[in-house]
Amino acid sequence: MRFAKVPVVLLLLGWGGTRAYPQATPTPAPNYNSTTVTPRINPKADKSRLRDLKGAVKDESDNPVEGAIVKLKNGKTGKVVEFITKKDGTYLFYDLSMDIDYDLTVIREGFDDGKKTLSKFDTRKPATLNLLIEHKKPA
Repeated sequence: MRFAKVPVVLLLLGWGGTRAYPQATPTPAPNYNSTTVTPRINPKADKSRLRDLKGAVKDESDNPVEGAIVKLKNGKTGKVVEFITKKDGTYLFYDLSMDIDYDLTVIREGFDDGKKTLSKFDTRKPATLNLLIEHKKPA
């Protein structure tokens, strides 16, 4: 009986204990003094062929129209972007390509729609297009 207890004790001490595992080899730190490291600098976008479009929406009495929706339609892709005019009737669109025609439409309740086109042949930077809209006549 004395020998029967020995294997149980060995089993608990030898195999039941915590096991030690080898550690992973650490990754060496990068050498920033090396000449092979190239910095990752994103080049600045070329804005030489971009321009802004600004202007004001006014009524027939030369009063600014606040809250008018100015829609800018890209003549190449058909994408439409909207801007709601400020208190002074102004609007502004950023970074428009000079190689594309744009159609502007202004909409305001109680007024007839106004339309203009910004041509790719218009080379002004920034371009200015003021829009005049008239009150709807009672039917």
